[in-house]
Amino acid sequence: MKKAALLLLTLVLLVPVGSAQESEKIFLRSEKPATKIFLGEKIKFEISYLGITVGEAESVVKELVKVNGRDAYHIEINIRSRPILDWIYKVRDTHHTYIDAEHFHSVRYEKKIKEGRYWTDELMEYDQDGHVGRFYSRKDNSRKEMFVPKHVQDQISCCYWLRLQDVKSDSKTLIPVNADEKNWDLEAITHGVMEMKIDNVGVFQAIEVEPVILFEGFFVRRGKIHGWMSMDERRIPLVMKVKVPVLGEVVATLAGYEPGAGS
Repeated sequence: MKKAALLLLTLVLLVPVGSAQESEKIFLRSEKPATKIFLGEKIKFEISYLGITVGEAESVVKELVKVNGRDAYHIEINIRSRPILDWIYKVRDTHHTYIDAEHFHSVRYEKKIKEGRYWTDELMEYDQDGHVGRFYSRKDNSRKEMFVPKHVQDQISCCYWLRLQDVKSDSKTLIPVNADEKNWDLEAITHGVMEMKIDNVGVFQAIEVEPVILFEGFFVRRGKIHGWMSMDERRIPLVMKVKVPVLGEVVATLAGYEPGAGS
């Protein structure tokens, strides 16, 4: 879809790697990840293309709600282009995922996309016991039902699920994902760990994660992705570099982090 590729014009320069200074917050490495999602956690990214900041994204764990009788974390992601891009390709996207508080799989996913002249408003509900996905488009009132695999994730919840896993260097993790009304396998390949400094945030031990995406996902249509995730308890996404055909490289960098409850 055009929306996925050009959304990348909303993904800030790769942060410099360096030694910690006394004034910088140091996020200590933890051998084990957290076992829950933290209410109130807020992650902000700046998005750049050719060294120019063109957009920003923010992910917030808003609340714990009931979805079909299940406790679920409601997470909202907003992506906005900046004025420098608005006159060419204005982006105003909002995504909602609802993640089961016990099993950490998706129970509902909603997206409202406004990118240039394109727009859509869609909802997908997941019956995890019956393995059925129910799609509804508010744009044209179309409906569809489809089979979904056990513990299926949507294109946002899969990232939160991975943060809860005990990932190691040089390993592979397979995640069943439903996106664009289809089922796909997402393979997360991890590489080495290095020290990474994020300006105005802190110093991290960061593991490189290479998602092999077999669907038209949240950040990219067809492109090569490399990301870095912190190795403290929170497993915070730090940097994402995406090579997009024709467009080149787009980079998203952590610009702010609020830990929320339980910090």
